[in-house]
Amino acid sequence: MTNSSLQSCVVSVSGIRGVVGSGMDPGLMLAWGAILGRHLARGRTVVVGRDARPSGAVLMQALAAGLRGVGASVIDIGVVPTPTVPHAVRRLRAGAGVQISASHNPEPWNALKIYTRKGRNIDQSTLDRLLAAYQRGVEGLWCSHEGLGGHSVDDQAISAHIRSVMAAVDVAAIRKRAFRVVIDSVNGSGAMMGPELLQALGCQVIPLYDRIADPFPRNPEPTAANVTETGKIVRAVGADVGFVQDPDADRLALIDHRGTYIGEEYTLALCAAARCAAHGPGAVVATNLSTSRMVEDVVERFHGSVVRTPVGEAHILDALTQHGAVLAGEGNGGVVDPRVVQCRDAQIAMALILEYLAGRNGTLMQAVAEIPRYAMHKEKIAWDRQQVADAIPVLRRSAFAHGAECDERDGLKLSWSDRWVHVRASGTEPAARIISEAPDAKAARLLARQLRQALQHT
Repeated sequence: MTNSSLQSCVVSVSGIRGVVGSGMDPGLMLAWGAILGRHLARGRTVVVGRDARPSGAVLMQALAAGLRGVGASVIDIGVVPTPTVPHAVRRLRAGAGVQISASHNPEPWNALKIYTRKGRNIDQSTLDRLLAAYQRGVEGLWCSHEGLGGHSVDDQAISAHIRSVMAAVDVAAIRKRAFRVVIDSVNGSGAMMGPELLQALGCQVIPLYDRIADPFPRNPEPTAANVTETGKIVRAVGADVGFVQDPDADRLALIDHRGTYIGEEYTLALCAAARCAAHGPGAVVATNLSTSRMVEDVVERFHGSVVRTPVGEAHILDALTQHGAVLAGEGNGGVVDPRVVQCRDAQIAMALILEYLAGRNGTLMQAVAEIPRYAMHKEKIAWDRQQVADAIPVLRRSAFAHGAECDERDGLKLSWSDRWVHVRASGTEPAARIISEAPDAKAARLLARQLRQALQHT
């Protein structure tokens, strides 16, 4: 085990990620298998899955060897969407779960995503404890031959996940609409589940990029620039909707019947509409400070409320529990429905959107048109975390912030009646991220520029 390998990786509660052969390598996975088996699972069973990247099989074998070498048994669930791993952890009552996936990162990357026995991402204190154990090394952790962990294969993980999704929505209503759906799985692990789920929901499915043995056909992040061809296909085949997943199927972007990219911000808004409509008045939805205010517009229409948190999946999951929320999510197309799994899940997002459209007997275009439209602008400046922290008190007292509602839980967010701007320290690089939203693009850019100018005078 070499600490230099870990130093080449990006480490956070969201996972340990790096370029294969340059930090992310079998040696690192062997060591982390030992650390997780001893210090997180504590010798209990660990569920292990992976996405479709070619490096995944090798890294998974190394991880399993580390786990078994310290006495933890491995349940291999194969190539699966990321949310299927924490779902299986709960179903199988395992001690922990690990998904090997770098999500939307390019193919040379891979990563380790870690889940507790409750099927949740680890928190910062747990990560700190595991990192301290890693620094101490794995010497002395290995078992004798009598204590080695076992290995088994579970081939029911995807079907069980599908059953949970279907139990959470009005299947009869969706089947009655008989939607024609294009699903773009970007040759990722979502291809193992998405088309099958949609068929079970009575959809006529046109799968696109569903060959997991093939490389990504394009940049795998589901942004407007990357899915133009998918939009053309949606329109050409006369589909009602196009679903675009990232490689590990925890995020979802939308395309309407015209082939128009709807985007990821609308994913949470439409899923929130579905859950609030089904729940009735009093529903709570949790999201972060940087997500579009269209979530409030939608939820308040159904007489519900929105809880805002600092950026990060762990924060919205905490709010989900603390406030009894019916849904949580972020503006990147990630949606969490606690009835299925406490993890972002593109599968339940697809089902909820179809349920909402079926209940209204309308189109995706019509559903989107009912939501107030905003423009969002994002940029960053080369400031480290301390510079951002030092600037916040000065910025809060500046003329620019006059009349705004201030929220300092994660940097500083300034909100007015129809617009807001948020500045926060990046969690992955020495930069300050600025996100603004306003009724139009010009106003959003102006808001960001005004904040940047105010920062420069702090």
